[in-house]
Amino acid sequence: MDTLDTRIIRQMLESKATSPIDSSVRKSISSIARKLNVDENTVKNRIDRLKRSGFLRGWWLGINPNLVGQKMAQLWFDVKSSTTKQEVIEKISLIPGVAVIKDLFGSSLTIAFYYEGEKTLKKTTELVSSIAGSTAITCANEPFPICKITLSNEDLRIISSLQKDPLKPITDIANELELSAKTVKRRITRLIEGDALYLVADLNPRYLSGGIACGLLVFYNDPKPRFLEEEILTYLGDQLIFANLDDPGHGYFAVIITNLATADQILKWALAQKGVSKGRVDIVQEIISQYSVYEEQLEKLQRISAHEPRARNLRN
Repeated sequence: MDTLDTRIIRQMLESKATSPIDSSVRKSISSIARKLNVDENTVKNRIDRLKRSGFLRGWWLGINPNLVGQKMAQLWFDVKSSTTKQEVIEKISLIPGVAVIKDLFGSSLTIAFYYEGEKTLKKTTELVSSIAGSTAITCANEPFPICKITLSNEDLRIISSLQKDPLKPITDIANELELSAKTVKRRITRLIEGDALYLVADLNPRYLSGGIACGLLVFYNDPKPRFLEEEILTYLGDQLIFANLDDPGHGYFAVIITNLATADQILKWALAQKGVSKGRVDIVQEIISQYSVYEEQLEKLQRISAHEPRARNLRN
């Protein structure tokens, strides 16, 4: 993997490294090529190569959790020596709302999960602590933009069609749902511009050739200094795949580096920045994604819609 690969992945994940919501979920290969000033065949061949290698397993369409009354949080923690990480992973995977488990180098794990209310957040955190035998857990919320869109039955059908294949052609969706291509395109544009959808990349770091996947987590002093995140983004440069920067208290930066020494350098540099209170860099060995969580969110949306006749008849 080289810098062009990381730039292509970053373009597919997000239009700007400032939000978990991608304002261009259905980016075309041609638009990525124009953005990166390379030809379309190069982009297509690079994406195909990443898929063949096993690193890029595919894509999934996520729903803004605000639509179903949920929030998202991440936990970082260590596993006690008397318990194997695999045992902990298997138990944590059964906790409701857990969408992603990352196996980090050494004894650490991190999970991303959806929850409803502070009681659920506390209960999940305590359960993870008990399973892992960890008394020191780092928690960070991952806020999503407020979404005020009311979804119609047609919107839900389109989301269902796209959920496992976000890049499905408009004409295929239209034929499948017996809608006009114009209607499908208009509704997808509305959902994207309304921050209702986001793109989930199914990545497998074990098959990353020529690079190491890492995550930089930094917490900021209050108030967060202006331009600090821009400075971090500039420093990371083309190593950056994506960044979650919507929480004022912390920032998370996913990068691909070429050697372990670079991980130490990144953390040392970040901790030296004025306004950074603490941080950590983790090497990601494996990502376990549980897509049933996203299916459950869609099912909940469908139940909500079934009790709101106005939403089913909405025609924007």
